[in-house]
Amino acid sequence: MLPPLATSTTSRFDPHASPIVYVPPAQPSESVSAEESVRAEESVRADTAHNMPMRMAPKPQRADSLDAIVAKHTATKLNSSLTRAYLTQSIRTGLPLLVIDLLVTTCSLAIAFYLVNLSLGRGFDLAFLRQLPALLLIQVGLMAMHQLYPGVGISPVSELRSIVRSTLLACVCLSALNIIFGQLPRAELAVFACTALLASILLTFARHYARRVLAGTKWWGIRTLLVGSRSDCDRVLEKLKHRRSAGLSVVGYVSVSERCERRGPSVGIRHAEDAFHVASSRQAPIAALATSANHLQISRRILFLFPAVVWVNHDVTSEQPCDLLASCSTRFRMPFSRVAPRFCKRALDLAICIPGLVLLALPMAAIALAIKIMSPGSVFYGSTRMGRHGKTFKMWKFRSMVPDADQVLQRRLQSDPEARREWESDSKLKSDPRIIPGIGHLLRRWSLDELPQLWNVLVGEMSLVGPRPVLPIEIVRYQDNYYQYTQMRPGLTGLWQVSGRNDTTFDTRIFLVRQYAANWSIWLDAWILFKTPFAVLNQRGAY
Repeated sequence: MLPPLATSTTSRFDPHASPIVYVPPAQPSESVSAEESVRAEESVRADTAHNMPMRMAPKPQRADSLDAIVAKHTATKLNSSLTRAYLTQSIRTGLPLLVIDLLVTTCSLAIAFYLVNLSLGRGFDLAFLRQLPALLLIQVGLMAMHQLYPGVGISPVSELRSIVRSTLLACVCLSALNIIFGQLPRAELAVFACTALLASILLTFARHYARRVLAGTKWWGIRTLLVGSRSDCDRVLEKLKHRRSAGLSVVGYVSVSERCERRGPSVGIRHAEDAFHVASSRQAPIAALATSANHLQISRRILFLFPAVVWVNHDVTSEQPCDLLASCSTRFRMPFSRVAPRFCKRALDLAICIPGLVLLALPMAAIALAIKIMSPGSVFYGSTRMGRHGKTFKMWKFRSMVPDADQVLQRRLQSDPEARREWESDSKLKSDPRIIPGIGHLLRRWSLDELPQLWNVLVGEMSLVGPRPVLPIEIVRYQDNYYQYTQMRPGLTGLWQVSGRNDTTFDTRIFLVRQYAANWSIWLDAWILFKTPFAVLNQRGAY
């Protein structure tokens, strides 16, 4: 049995702990007034008390200070050693399966062509070769989309479903291409139908036996690090030994919770980043989580640190016999930790941002002139915001408020108790006295004041789609969720903007940050960009 690579004497995440609340006052930034600082502290305390479970209501809950949150929960730029290791080991593991799939698909088409010709009284010829390149290209592409390459950490049932689905879709696509670019005789349709049936059966058996043969070699598979309690890791490791064909080559495990006696040096895993450093030293790009909800914080962090993560089902960690049929069916491949998705997102930003700046140059000049006429002072307003990896940047907007906005706000809050309650609750005023009459309301209602942020997108400080930019004073309200926020560039638009904007609560805003970070894809960005014009026209929450 492999020894644990590291252990920990304490757990950093205890949902049942109830220490004293302490929120030290944050220093106001150049874009945040002292009143906002006081309001942020009061709001954190109010939110904490309101969201506390009933059984913990009599006891206050700990909220980390601003400095503690920045120190513990700021995502850092990681080296690409695990990404390179994952790419290399994926090619080495998936290439044999790719070759087998190509051979089996070719044989299936040839056999189907022979059987159909035999039933029609024809002899065998090589006419099927005209259809072969298109079939192989479509088939391999669909199987790659179903994550069958390198195909590690998936159950036999999931693999069978993906094979059948890919094969059927490939034959349907090939039939459609024949109809579009020529004709589809009944004989060829019969050939494609037989090919789909034969390939589904033969590929399943061929990949099963290929895995068994390859599992006996030392070079096949992707190196994997188990993360969880020592008892769970021991059980999972023992069972994975009998399922080497899954492609997970376990190099050891790290324990995140238990105090245990062991031989050899101890690294001491206290943070998810520690597991990443252990994995980097052993070139293990996959993390297999054999942990419970008690260590949810560590699990969430690991999703962003490793190129691929598999979640071992709870039934496997139990002491009951299990064949691991569904042991690793839950897989995660976080796009923010991979180069290709980040490149695609940045390319999409530039493809829209550059033409947008050119097309909107004249309208933006007209807006700037209107602001200058209606209100003396600067046309633009730069607000300090937190960006990716905790870097601060100036977020630019058209100025929609009067120059002495802070003093105007103070006077309204002191003279109007109802407005003060609204401000303390949501940090917003529906009837905001600071807004420039006329042009200011127009800019905010139609979100035109956000247009200068296209410059922030161009220089790489923001993205077209992402979480709403965070003020330094708001970090205390994010607590450990600040880690997910600092994984990404803030966005000109995002889930918050298309989900009600100012009509939503701050807790909902944080929830949307978590959702976007965990589910990001190019398709999600496309969906948000599609919905943004409708959200602007609807004007819900725009004030």
